[in-house]
Parts: sequence; C-alpha cells; structure tokens
Amino acid sequence: MTLLREWRDRSDGARLREVLITGFTHDLVFLERHCVPTARALGARITVLGDAGQAVHEPVDVRYAGRTYQHGHAACVGAFHPKLVVLVGDDDVWAAIGSGNPTWSGWGHNQELWLVLRTSTRQGPAAQRDLAAWLVDLPEVVAMPTWIADAVVRVGGYVAPDEVDNSLPDLRIFGNLRQPILSRLSPGPVDALRVSSPFFDPRGAALRALVDRFSPAAMSVALQPTLSQYDAAALAQVAATVPTTGFRLLDESRTYHGKLVEWAVDGVTTALVGSANCTAAAMLSTTSAGGNCELVALAPVLDSLLPEGTAATRIPPSEAHALATQPRHAVKLVLLGARRQEQDLVVELTTTAREPVTIESSPDGTPGTWTAFQVWLPTGETSATLRFPAPEQLGGAVRAWVEVSGERVVSSAVYLTDPVRCLPREDEQDRPRLVRDYELDKTITDPALAARFNADLLRLLSQVQRPPTGTSALRTQPAAVEVASSEDRWGAWLHHVEGILGPSLTGLVFPSSPRLPDGTVTRWTVGADPDDTELADGEDEDVVDTEIEPDSEHRTIPPSEHRKLRTWAIRWVKAVSRPARPPLELRMTVVLLYLDLLAAGVWGTEESWRTEVRDLVHALLPDDEETDALPGRTISYQCSLTAVCLALLFQGASPHGGGEHDIIAKAAWEAARESVAFADRRLAVEYLHRAAQPHARVVSESEVDEIIHLAEAVVDDPRAEVRAAFAQAGLPARLVNGVWVVDGEFRNPRRTAAQAATVAGKQSAVLARNTSRAALVLRDGATLYFAESTAPRWRVYRLSPLGTPLSLLGNPEGLPAAVSQHPLDAAPPQVSQLADRLEVDLTQLVAAVHTMS
Repeated sequence: MTLLREWRDRSDGARLREVLITGFTHDLVFLERHCVPTARALGARITVLGDAGQAVHEPVDVRYAGRTYQHGHAACVGAFHPKLVVLVGDDDVWAAIGSGNPTWSGWGHNQELWLVLRTSTRQGPAAQRDLAAWLVDLPEVVAMPTWIADAVVRVGGYVAPDEVDNSLPDLRIFGNLRQPILSRLSPGPVDALRVSSPFFDPRGAALRALVDRFSPAAMSVALQPTLSQYDAAALAQVAATVPTTGFRLLDESRTYHGKLVEWAVDGVTTALVGSANCTAAAMLSTTSAGGNCELVALAPVLDSLLPEGTAATRIPPSEAHALATQPRHAVKLVLLGARRQEQDLVVELTTTAREPVTIESSPDGTPGTWTAFQVWLPTGETSATLRFPAPEQLGGAVRAWVEVSGERVVSSAVYLTDPVRCLPREDEQDRPRLVRDYELDKTITDPALAARFNADLLRLLSQVQRPPTGTSALRTQPAAVEVASSEDRWGAWLHHVEGILGPSLTGLVFPSSPRLPDGTVTRWTVGADPDDTELADGEDEDVVDTEIEPDSEHRTIPPSEHRKLRTWAIRWVKAVSRPARPPLELRMTVVLLYLDLLAAGVWGTEESWRTEVRDLVHALLPDDEETDALPGRTISYQCSLTAVCLALLFQGASPHGGGEHDIIAKAAWEAARESVAFADRRLAVEYLHRAAQPHARVVSESEVDEIIHLAEAVVDDPRAEVRAAFAQAGLPARLVNGVWVVDGEFRNPRRTAAQAATVAGKQSAVLARNTSRAALVLRDGATLYFAESTAPRWRVYRLSPLGTPLSLLGNPEGLPAAVSQHPLDAAPPQVSQLADRLEVDLTQLVAAVHTMS
C-alpha cells in the first residue's frame, strides 16, 4: 500500500502500466477496497493470482473482479505460495518480494518481511533479470488461466531490463520452479545461523537440512509459542547438533509471519526473505517435482532481521504441527478461471475426477442463486479448457462441483473475466471521439440533442479520415491491441471503438457486443407532432384510454424534423464517401444511422435514398490494408451490414433491368457481391427492423437471405447470377460449350434470343431455337452480331447508351437497319475474334443456324 501511495504522489506524474499481485491466501474484498481503486486510477491493469483453495473472501462480497481487474487461480501439486507485488511504469519497475499475503492480515496486521527493489526498465541489476525470467517461466510450471498467464509473461517482459548493470551485485532473486531453494545457497561453515518461520516441518526436516548445509557454530530460532506451528521435540533434536543454540520466544500480540533464514560469516550478515517457510515442501523440493511454488530474495543486511524476543533454553511443547497437513479431498477439482469470448463461455480447470463435473453460475455468489448450465465428463487426471455457448442467464461468479461416493466436492468460485476491459488505460485521452454516450432513440427524437449529435458526428468524421490506399495511413488500431493476446484481438478492438463511439452506439453497430441495458432494438414511430388530446374519426375517449399506452420501444419522430434529418444524413454519406475515408467502424456507424432513419420513415415516399445507400455500400467496402489490419469478426459485421443494404436496394429493382432503380442496385451489387458472400446471416438479422410505421423502408430476413445465397452462388459459380436471372425471366436457358441455348415452343426465336442476350450480359453468346427457326446473338459490349435462319447472314448493330438487345431486336415489326451485313459463312474478323474470347465454336453455331434454314 505504501508503494502505491508513493507512486500516486510522485511529482513526475508517471503512468502506472501493470500491477501484478500473487499470494497464497488472498482477499479480493480487501484489494477492492484498498488497492484496486488507486492502481486503476493510475491507469494500470491489475492482475491477482492466488492459490485455488485459499480465497478468504466470500463470493457474494466481490464486486469488480473480472471487469476492473483480473483474478485467477493457480494450481500445482503443492501450495502456490509466492508473495509478490510488481509495479511497472514506462520507465520504472518496483518489486516487493516477501511474506505477506494480499489480505487484511498480510498487508496490514501481521509482522511481515519484504525486500523492495526500485529500478528502471532500461537498466538494472542481474536480480531484476532473474525476477523477469521467473515470471516468464511461471506459467510453464504452474497451471493458471491462459489470459492470466499472458499477463504474467508480459509483466516479465516489462521487468527485464534492456541492460544489466553492476548495481546490487549481491542481490539475488529466485524461486524453486525447477531447482530447490536450499541448493541455491552457498554452503558453510558459517559463524551463526538464524531462522524465524511461522511454520516448521513436523519432523524438522528443513531446519536439519539448513544445519547440514551451513554447519553453523551457533544457531538462533525465533518462534511464537502458540501461534507458530512446530514440533518442539524435532526442533530440539536438530538444535542438539549445533554447538550453541538459543531460542527466542516472540510475543503474540501480532502474528510474526515473516520468513527469515539469516547467516553471518566474518561479520557479514546475509538474509534470505520471501515466501518460503522452514519446511521441506518450500526449501527442499521443486514445484515441478510436487513441492510448493516459492519466491525468495537474498541480500546482505547491515543488522540482523531476527525479531526480538525472550530468550529460552528450551521450546515449550506445541501440538500445532498436527495442523500443518490440511485435509484434502481424494478428488481434486480446481477452477482456474472463466471468461466470455464473443458468444461463448471459456472455463479452464484441472481435475482428477472421472465423474461428471457440473459448471454453475450465480449473479453475485449469493447462496441459493447458483444455477447449473453445463455438465462435462472428464477422463482421468485432466487439465481442460471447456468452451461452450454462454447461457442466456449467465452470472458473474462461476464454480464447479463433482459428486464422488456421495460426497460433493465444490471448487472455489472464479469471476467471469473480460481481459480487455482490464487492460491498462490507453494513452489516447486527446484522440477524436464523440463527446458523450448517445442513446440513439432518445437522441434522434430530441431536436436539440439531435443537433448536438449531428455536429459532434461531423466533427469526428472530419478529424479521423484515413488517407487513400497507397499513402501513409493514420494509426487505426488501438494501443490496447498490442497488449492483448491474439484471441483478445476482437475484444481489444471493440474496446477501442467503444472509447470513440460510446457504449450505446457501439452496441448497435456491433450487435453481439455488450447490448444496451434493456437489450432492445431501437425503433421509432412516424406521426404528427403528438397531441394526446386529439381523437380520430369514430374514436371516443374510452378507445383512447385502452389503446394509447406508453411504449418504451417506440418513440416518435415528428414529420417537421424529417427534412432536417435527411439533410444531415446526406452530409454523413458525403463524409464517409470521400477518398480520405474515416475508419471502417465510423463508416459502419453512418450506415447504421441511415438505415435506422429509413426504418423510421424519414424519407416518406421519396426515392432519393437509393443513390445514397449505393454510395454507402461502396463506402463500406474495406481496402486491403483494413482487411489485413482489422480483426476478422469486424469484417464479418461489415459483410453482413452490406448484405442488408443490397437487399434494401433490390426492393423494387432488378439486377437485369434497365430502369433507374435497376441501374443503381446493379452498381452496388457488382461492387459488393464478393463481400456479401461472406456475410454471417445471424449478424445480418441483428440489423433488421420491423415496419412499425408508415413509409418505413425495411427488409425481411428472407430478402437478406436471398441476397446472401445469390452472392455465395456467384462466388462458387460466376454464371450463377445469370442462371438466376434466366430463371426469374422464365427462360429455360442451358449453357452448352459456352453458349446459352434456349429451346422451346416460342413463336419468335429472334425476340427470345434478344431477351436472353439482355440477361446474359455484355460478353455472351446466345442461341434460341424452336422446331423450325433459330436466332443467334453474339454480344461484345455495345456491339451485337446477329444471325437467324430465315435470313442467314450476319448483321452488325451498335446499341445506344440506354439500349439493350431486347429493345433493339424485340420489335415484332421487323429488324432495324444494320451497320453492316456479311454472309453467314464469311463472318467478319471481329466475329471470329469474339468467338475465341468467349471460347465458343463458331463453326458449330453457324451450322446450328443453317440447320434451321
């Protein structure tokens, strides 16, 4: 706590990036009250890691775990026991290695021992590098949630100095992950050995090993008569092997929880402090071999750290050692952590159970509120990552239980974590953003607030424009993405977007992200300026009383505001359609706003919206740089929103017609059909509105599905679009060796061939036949080469800008004048060249016409 206050009160205002806290017992309620607010206010990500079975808080009392700070459980065969606090800034590393658990007692009441290291990220002692290496190696040996492991490794990377200097050459920091602590201590003989520990082995094994290694001429042991756990007879036996031994009995007004091994040689005293008690599991074993996980620091000290006490020649008998081995269930079930990833819940656990394991959640951990939502069947000793769709009613606290031989084994609770929201605060306080969180329904229906929103949005769109592709681009990825693991990339990006748009708009633009509190889709009612006292013809006041009720889902946009809203919408469209476009999330925001206004009936019977929606479709398409830089799920949203726009444009339009609406829809389709092929139908449905008012422009789920299906078919088969158009036109066309062949009982093959050539497109070959006549059209853009069996010669035509083969050749009164004519068997060179490009056999086509002659 002192370190945090000192950092807060620094005159240089240095940012705090990371706070890492580890301990055996841990009290999240204590941390939330005394640590988390200060560290979070300084901008840090806070990561708390404790032994899975040693939480001293009640789940019902925990408020902010998983949302403001990260908490996870660690599991190893022995106890997860290191007591460590690391504070990392841009230039500074402060680390405290000691004996105090992150609890009221460990950080407040007990007598504890700490070594505090204050150094730099640029250069520091070798011990700083060793601490960094221990942090990086920790997740390799100790089980913990993967997102906590990512944070621990990242903190280790920050702690490692760029350059190791010669400062503090006698300081050492190490653990016992792969090598016992005792083996790291230089052997004796020593003049004096001093030991203080709240826990000793029942048989004094660790103390005996220390004596054997140091061969001390004298030894002092400090303990509390009733608060320490020890075997008096075992300690006396070890003491008998040392020439001079003394015991210090410490007062018991407070618990002496500090762990100390200290030795003196030629007047120089060296102290070992940290988490390791004087036990075999701590001092003589390794974590990887089944011992505890410990962390210690070794350094010379000017004066002895052994606490003062009353000298005693013998130790009072104690039975506390009987409590040293805590009862454990035969079956181990450890829930390491739980997190939400998109629509799924990820739970990480370890267990030795073979029976079904039930996963349950509670809104806040209150007894009686736990609800089971998943059952998993393990196989033997297992570390598992379970991923399954998150239930609709998912609480913030998660735990697991298994019943073995009639006994229920329940894990400690973990807290549903959003690692992205726990990231360090971004350094983009002056970045462009909307000045407030706008709830769209309230904003658009309030003229004054709507005007503020329009000005705010236009300002933002002008400030964050991206240069055209090929020029140096503005930074569009948030800093948070750089500190998130790959699986958090979408969440980090979404968190960045929320900082720009606010939670409400973000939840509407990206519907599967956190929704608005009521979870509803915004809708408006179109009508006159409201007059609650006005009655329609045939109504009486009783009808009004029963039918007009407040509806929180429908808000009125008065017609008097429509023209202004349309003007604003045009400005938004222009702002996102310029070559220097804003980032994709802002272009999508404008599209969503426009579609919402269309659904609100703001355009009435006007059709001017079509050209603007077409321009928005073009604006939605990401360039290659955006596609590579943005999370894949962002592109899925973009494709899905594009599908909704295209479905809207094709209402009252045909992709093969020649009308104004047809041409507008066709232009949008040709630009975006490949993008729509990758739309997610479930996401597209989230963008749909219900037609709850007159003049609403909305699309149905079936219309969107039809557009997506057609786009998918075109990607798989480039001619699928033409096949669909033939089917829509009622033409039984077959593709035979590159030629669209239409056989039927129609009376006029010429008109049928012209209609088919109009559908088939600008580069096509069409043959229409009935039982007696045939007509052939080869089309090369605006040039048509036509032949028919009744007059076997080539006729060359040029289409007008608005003309089609059908409009040119479909006249029943006869053929128009041709630009030129040629014998059927002596086709002009252009016909042969076109046939080669279309990969059709011109000889066979000519023969087909001759056959009908």
